[in-house]
Amino acid sequence: MGAKKVKISSVKRAAHLKSKKTPLTKQQQNKIKQKRDQVSSKRENGPSIFSQKARKRDNLAQRKKHNKLSSLGLDPLEADDDDGDDDLLLDNIADMLDGDDLALLNENKRKRKAKAVEDVDDQQQSVGLEMAYATASKKEEETQKIKVNLLPIKSREGEIITRTTEVDYVPKPKLQKQEEEADSDVEVNEEEDDDGSVYMDSDDDVVNDEAGVPIPATKKMISTTDLLIARQQELERQKYRIGIICSGMLEKPEDKMRNFHALYELMDEINPASGLPNLMPVRKLAMISVTEIFKDILPEYRVGQVDTKMQTVRKATLERVTFENALLQQFKKFLQKLEQFTAQVNKRGGVKNPQTVKLATVAVQCMCELLEAHPYFNYVQNIAQLLVYMLNCHYGTMRQAVNKCFRSLFANDKKLDMSLFIVRRINHLIKTKQNNVHVECITCMMGLKIKNVNLDAEKENELKQKKLESHRQRLISMSKKERKRRKKLTELNKELEETRAEENKQVKLQKLTEIIKMVFTIYFRVLKNDPTSRVLSAILEGLAEFAHVINLDFFSDLINVLNKILEEQDELGYRERLHCIQTIFVILSGQGEVLNIDPIRFYQHFYRNMLAVQAGKNHDDFTIILRTLDEVLVKRRRNMSQQRLMAFVKRLLTGSLYLLHNGTLATLGTIKQTFQLTSVLDALLDTDCTIGSGRYDPELEDPEYCNAAATSLYELTILARHYHPTVRRLAMHIANGVPASGDGALPTDIGKLTSHELFTQYDSTQMAFNPAIALPKAGQPKLKKGKPMFIRSDFKQEYNKLLKEGKLALSKDKQTLQLDFLSALQ
Repeated sequence: MGAKKVKISSVKRAAHLKSKKTPLTKQQQNKIKQKRDQVSSKRENGPSIFSQKARKRDNLAQRKKHNKLSSLGLDPLEADDDDGDDDLLLDNIADMLDGDDLALLNENKRKRKAKAVEDVDDQQQSVGLEMAYATASKKEEETQKIKVNLLPIKSREGEIITRTTEVDYVPKPKLQKQEEEADSDVEVNEEEDDDGSVYMDSDDDVVNDEAGVPIPATKKMISTTDLLIARQQELERQKYRIGIICSGMLEKPEDKMRNFHALYELMDEINPASGLPNLMPVRKLAMISVTEIFKDILPEYRVGQVDTKMQTVRKATLERVTFENALLQQFKKFLQKLEQFTAQVNKRGGVKNPQTVKLATVAVQCMCELLEAHPYFNYVQNIAQLLVYMLNCHYGTMRQAVNKCFRSLFANDKKLDMSLFIVRRINHLIKTKQNNVHVECITCMMGLKIKNVNLDAEKENELKQKKLESHRQRLISMSKKERKRRKKLTELNKELEETRAEENKQVKLQKLTEIIKMVFTIYFRVLKNDPTSRVLSAILEGLAEFAHVINLDFFSDLINVLNKILEEQDELGYRERLHCIQTIFVILSGQGEVLNIDPIRFYQHFYRNMLAVQAGKNHDDFTIILRTLDEVLVKRRRNMSQQRLMAFVKRLLTGSLYLLHNGTLATLGTIKQTFQLTSVLDALLDTDCTIGSGRYDPELEDPEYCNAAATSLYELTILARHYHPTVRRLAMHIANGVPASGDGALPTDIGKLTSHELFTQYDSTQMAFNPAIALPKAGQPKLKKGKPMFIRSDFKQEYNKLLKEGKLALSKDKQTLQLDFLSALQ
């Protein structure tokens, strides 16, 4: 029987033949030897093999295969020879086949070659597109422009002109360490990628900032714009770094206390880590950032010193004590740095330039914020003592910041310990400087909340001690059972006070009394030793504010001193005079009513200075007159004669014509209140001039003899046509005799307001009119029929003549005239 032929696949046949390791023919061995000789000759010649490798690397798939084989330790050239071996293997198989199998094998071989050619073409096309895209992107990057702001210029008219320009875009250089590889093919790939190196961002250098790589010096000139751009980039980098540090510290301050050193380095003029100078905005920003951190993480209580070596504590307590000690050390170091900044401008020998002044201003502001946020933490007394001395520095910005801080502290201080300490330091400063201080040293004490202080408490305490002595004698005579019951009741009351968490009112009153004694010691020393001091106005303003708590023993001497200042000092300003008068009337309206003092001379001073305020630069000082009028016309109206009362009302209404609408409303409110309290002023609403005796003299400085009863309140007719609607309504209300209801009565929302509330609510300094002005109604303007006017006087006659002769004709729409001027002229 003949052998049976079985068809198998080409893959199985190739595997079968490969496993048998069929020996090659001499022809195949010669081909392989020739190919290897060619490869060895190419290696000896040199350059051709690099061009062959470059062509192979253009193919992306071939390059990936090349790198993979190299990483596995195989020879890429031998791998390339595998294709040739496959071709030889297929030739050997073809010799053994015949018929349909041979045709199928040849067809597969042709398809394979065609597919390889197509792949090569596609890969070459893709490489060409990639190269074109890279070239286009490089050109686009070279032509890219960015806008940069230039320094503004000022024109001759005073206008600020901003300028911008376009510069070439230069990407920031970012460096990354490149790893050296031994393989030569990989090195070639790295050389190709040198132009577009990869950069990585890291947060490892947030705390410990490393200096940048020094740029080699070039001969190219650097413009001002480049310097400004570099400065802005450095500023943004430091801002980001400070933000990262602060956010990390606020998340867990126990583990990030060492990060304070990085912020302290940014506050110095030269950074110790990099050796480069810090920018001024960076130093300010670091200072403010540390302040905000301390405001957030400092505890509300005072940290005590705990010796962990001498006593045993728990682990949690030990951790807390360690954190508090570290926090206290960092806080102390920060305060020392702030003190160094302020010492540059406050002490002799300091460097006083614009930079140090700006840093000192920021340092003072930081200390003020720390004092307001934590007034009872450690070292705050050191802060307060330094700020008291800065209250008398030569820079107004710092003085105003400290003044505002002390006012806020005095208003919110409930324990009064810090207030008492600051007032004592201010007293020591004024005494050391011999009253030669700035006004802010006095005005800051206006924020003290001094209420219900009795400086006669010593006499009251003596009376109280006598009562307690008699009570003690009574207790001695009590039985044992009664004393035991009394003791239990006292302990129970004490426990009730502790559960209410109320501070001992007696201790608080003692502190308040000590504060007011210190304040009046400052005031009286200046009035006695230096009445011409520049702080006299502030002293008088303070006396007027706190006159209700002055001891009765000082009233007589104080009034004599103020009268002497009013009469002897001719260069005294109107503001100081008004404060003197206000102080005197506050004293006489309170406890000073028991004094036998005739205030007629002070009435004359007040009557003379009532017209000193007008709707100009000093309109805000009208509040001093309002407070004095409350004492004169309201509280002391029964101690005034009718002539004097009428004279004050008449002059007050005359002065209202020179004020803004809120001052006029406050004046009318005071007059309305006076009309409601007394019926004597009704005679001023009568226009009959035959009733009074004599003639009214408005220029006479004595209100008692100016004959105000012989005049009327004619100013109400002027105010009835005022631009403000509320002024018109209030003026008509007074002109109608201040009726409570009916015609001329005021609405409830206006009638219940006092003069001070009227002055405040209707103030228009914030460019807000009260009531709001309604918008005008939208409408079409009405066109009025015009009257014809002629340049030539005889034109109308000629026009009428032409009209009569019929040379003018109406158009078809019968609205316009048509005229043949040429024929008419002929």
